[in-house]
Amino acid sequence: MKRTEVKKVIRGRGRGKRLGFPTLNFSLEKDEKVKRGVWVVILETKSGYFPGVANVGRPETFLEKKEAIEVHLLFRPQEKIKEARIIFLKYLRKTKKFNDIKDLKKQIKKDIERAISFFRKEHKRVRTLNIPSSF
Repeated sequence: MKRTEVKKVIRGRGRGKRLGFPTLNFSLEKDEKVKRGVWVVILETKSGYFPGVANVGRPETFLEKKEAIEVHLLFRPQEKIKEARIIFLKYLRKTKKFNDIKDLKKQIKKDIERAISFFRKEHKRVRTLNIPSSF
């Protein structure tokens, strides 16, 4: 299990929100040793722990050159998150370029379903991380 240092949320382009999957965005340094692709993650914040799905690397579909970590939370926290530590729990797949937005949205939904399934199956192991069982 890999954890980042505490990172500040940075402003994104708003694409995730427009697609129906809002994200929190974090910088990704070239020397960070995180496998690029899609992950099941938990955000550790001052106010608690939040499960999500993250894309690590470049958003291939949008031909983005800058790498980042984009985290879609499985439920919205009541407070605005300004900084967090990202805990990478399970690697799901490589990042890939989609031919159209419809296919991208379908894949994001599948990734979210896989993350929810992971948390349901692995809730006992996740609890050992001192994470509330309210997932």
